[in-house]
Amino acid sequence: MATEKQPVKISAPKNFDKVVVSGNVEVTLIQNGTEGISYADDNSGKVKVIQDGTALKITSADNQVAKVTVYVKSIYRVMASDDAVVKTEGKLNVTNLQVLLSGNAVAKIDSKTESLYTVIADRADLKLSGTTQNHSLVMGSTPKLNLDRFAAVNTVMNTPEATIQTAALSK
Repeated sequence: MATEKQPVKISAPKNFDKVVVSGNVEVTLIQNGTEGISYADDNSGKVKVIQDGTALKITSADNQVAKVTVYVKSIYRVMASDDAVVKTEGKLNVTNLQVLLSGNAVAKIDSKTESLYTVIADRADLKLSGTTQNHSLVMGSTPKLNLDRFAAVNTVMNTPEATIQTAALSK
């Protein structure tokens, strides 16, 4: 009887600076000199990865957890929704970073930035570590936020309603 083994799949997306994750996916971000993605062979889940312009879109293709490692040169936006988990291995060192979470998404981000913009909606959970000059935070009433190992020179906090109202007034 032959045993079926999940193959390790490696692809080489290029020139992406946004990672969009949804579904039952666990993504580990690693900043180094190359860009790419690898799918661990200890997975039982399936994942679909599409590059759409400068965005790398990663979604689960079934109910099992899929674990993926994404290698980035530079990144400026991380979006996670549903039950997605995004974490960094090492520190992301970028000028500007946006982290947008919704649903039950969880993010554990270690970064050194000049500007950090975070949006936490629904029941999302954000754990930040590292440093930034300017941190803008938009947060609803039920998300979780942990800043124990994070330092910002300036922090501005808004609710989603205040942000929408400001955007409406600026038109």
